[in-house]
Amino acid sequence: MAPTRVKLVILVLLFCFQVKAEKYGSHHVPDPYREVTAARIGDYPYPTNPMNDRAIGFLLQGKVQSAISNYGNFINWDEHPMGLWGEYTYLPSVAFLAGIPGQSYSSNYSWSNVESVIDDDGIILYTIWESMDAYDAWYTDGDTIFVGILFNADEDYGRWEPDSVSRKLSADQITDAYQWTMDDENSKLILSTFGETNPNHSSARIGLIYPWALRPKLKSREDQFDFYDYGKDQEEWTQDDQYFYYGANVAESWITRIAGSINGEWHATTMSRVNTHGTEVTS
Repeated sequence: MAPTRVKLVILVLLFCFQVKAEKYGSHHVPDPYREVTAARIGDYPYPTNPMNDRAIGFLLQGKVQSAISNYGNFINWDEHPMGLWGEYTYLPSVAFLAGIPGQSYSSNYSWSNVESVIDDDGIILYTIWESMDAYDAWYTDGDTIFVGILFNADEDYGRWEPDSVSRKLSADQITDAYQWTMDDENSKLILSTFGETNPNHSSARIGLIYPWALRPKLKSREDQFDFYDYGKDQEEWTQDDQYFYYGANVAESWITRIAGSINGEWHATTMSRVNTHGTEVTS
């Protein structure tokens, strides 16, 4: 090949490379969480970088061998082994989608009418109901299963008020609808409904709230983290938190590594890289 033709080919290749780099480089979104060096304590401000606690565990013994990550997939192509059965591998990616309700309908339990309060015109203002079934369901093995009562449930929302407003010390203190109390002496859950609303029917839209559905209220959504209203002490699950009913919880086990993606909705828990994926943990 002549020298001039060699130079021409080289120039064409350089030009193509430059065009390709510009074409794809403009769409590249760098991952701000990617670590090129070992992270140290204090490198990130509160609430620190949750990416530090992501980890991978390897199942290397037995017939089935796989890499299990705590940032999403149980089996994927990124880590090896990628789901081996003996000498075979055929599962490129395995994850799961799980959903749980935010409340248990009052119609799942049996309720008895205690009293109907009427006005001067004979119109029922509110009705008081009691249930031993609901009380028994509330307490299981010495622990509480529910954390509150939801009224007027509608499309995963509803009317919930803190205990300081809606929960009373006894049935005698119920003075309006949307209130409730625990009668521990007689093992009964007592609540008041608007008008003639009957908690035995699902149409009453009343539910017993599961703890995962009642969480601190979202204060702001930042680019990297969600900040919740933890009150003045900035400690979660304390008395001064501002709680909110979130309803059902649906989550996918897989979490994206790409910044800004809408399907990244959870992070590994603090120290999970040690407590669940460390060398001291076996299964």
